[in-house]
Amino acid sequence: MPRTAEIIAQALYEEGVRYAFGIPGGEVLELLDAFRTVGIKFVLTKHEMGAGIMAEASYQLTGRPGVLVATLGPGITNTTTAVAQALLDRSALLVITGEVATSLKSIYTHQLIDQEALLRPIVKWSTTIAAQNAFDQVRKGIAIAKGPMPGPVHFNLPTDVAGSEQAEGRRFAPVTVRALPRREDLAPVEAWLRKARKPLAFVGVGVQLDGAERDFKRFIEAWRIPFIATYKAKGVVPEDHPLCIGATGLSPVVDKIHMAHLREADLVFTIGFDPVELRSDWIAPWDEKKQTVNLDLVPNTHHVYRSSFEYAGSLSGALHALIAAVPKRTPGRWLEADLDRYRRTIQHALASTPARGIGPYQVAAALREVFPRDTIATVDTGSHRILINHVWQSFEPRRLLQSNGLGSMGYALPSAIAAKLIFPKRPVLAMMGEAGLDMVIGEMALLAHHKLALTLVVFRDDTLSLIKLKQQRMKLAETGVTTGSPDYVMLAEAYGGNGFVVNDVVELKKVARVALNSKRFTLIEARINPAEYSHQM
Repeated sequence: MPRTAEIIAQALYEEGVRYAFGIPGGEVLELLDAFRTVGIKFVLTKHEMGAGIMAEASYQLTGRPGVLVATLGPGITNTTTAVAQALLDRSALLVITGEVATSLKSIYTHQLIDQEALLRPIVKWSTTIAAQNAFDQVRKGIAIAKGPMPGPVHFNLPTDVAGSEQAEGRRFAPVTVRALPRREDLAPVEAWLRKARKPLAFVGVGVQLDGAERDFKRFIEAWRIPFIATYKAKGVVPEDHPLCIGATGLSPVVDKIHMAHLREADLVFTIGFDPVELRSDWIAPWDEKKQTVNLDLVPNTHHVYRSSFEYAGSLSGALHALIAAVPKRTPGRWLEADLDRYRRTIQHALASTPARGIGPYQVAAALREVFPRDTIATVDTGSHRILINHVWQSFEPRRLLQSNGLGSMGYALPSAIAAKLIFPKRPVLAMMGEAGLDMVIGEMALLAHHKLALTLVVFRDDTLSLIKLKQQRMKLAETGVTTGSPDYVMLAEAYGGNGFVVNDVVELKKVARVALNSKRFTLIEARINPAEYSHQM
């Protein structure tokens, strides 16, 4: 009979898992050996937080559950930020932690904490793998992690259970039947669509979770409805599509423009639009007189916004039904000139050239110009991320990775590592502030070790700019916001890569093109003037 660790590894492999990330302890060695046997590559990282972000990013990139492996004690406590990231950013993550033998738990104390209780508030399910029915436990956990809304699941694995033999468990392949809306259920929405002259659609990550990107595109084109995407839904339809207005989420300046057009709209759709990505200004953004339709995978229990019409279920099914109702002649909609003016208003509010040096807007725009259309980009948390989301255009779903629901710093580098491991032939670009890089700087060692020729761009201003700006607006003294970061060029070279400092756009474009053709990773330190952040926050 197979060992428990082998049963777990086989179940994950059958689910499509090909990578696991983490730092081993003696408690998980049986599992690592089982991974090797079935063909799952274990990637040793420098910290469990970095490992968890890599695992979460692997789900974003492939749709297969990410796998994070940690040992007991500090191993599991170090996972909490990454696990919370997966919870709030709707990612299926399997967290497997080793634990002492069940025979020791009642008398042993070294490194012993209640591991299930620790993670239970930030996972969808936490369980200790038993000496029987492990296969069923793992399959159940995978189903919970993947189901609406996706999120993390915790498997606690005692050492004596990992190496024990047990029956493999039941195998079955259920036929899944999805409930679809009836045409008559959507009759009020069809009537509103036929009459509306200025409809708007706000789309979120739910469309990607349901695999409904193509149906969403057909829907907006059939009814000619311009749309705005949350940051994590960028690229659900290519952002150079004539009906794409841009993004919404955390920019007060851009949201002010969207809210003005929202007031003008006579019909508003929210489609898979998760408020976990939005500022608090989105609480009750319209009154009860506005005709609003919410289509989502799950019922609206958040009540951040309320809608006249609510549908919970298959987004593809709902969009199919509404596409089928398109009349032969679509009613007149927004004029092309109005949509162009809408987009230009946003870009005018963002565009900036500082009196000296290079600004973050210039850096983001230059990188988008140089890097190919199929680039996978990652971005860290900070002032630069809010700006980048409104400058960097995405042309595919889930190709601009970031921590938005949780908003964790230290995200860009680990997620870029995962992206390059999974898609070695794609250009990969990680954009970050120096503080975010400093949090996970040890993970740079993986770049040379795995021969990952990606590009890192550090928006350097030696300050926590977003926090400094808040201090200024609260009329508080500047305290605790100077980063004191190292020489990144020397650091890149020490880790086996190339390092450059740029001070203007011409230099940046030249070095970025060199980075794209390099066989080693490249770190570009852009010495930015952060003054423009004050106009965008």
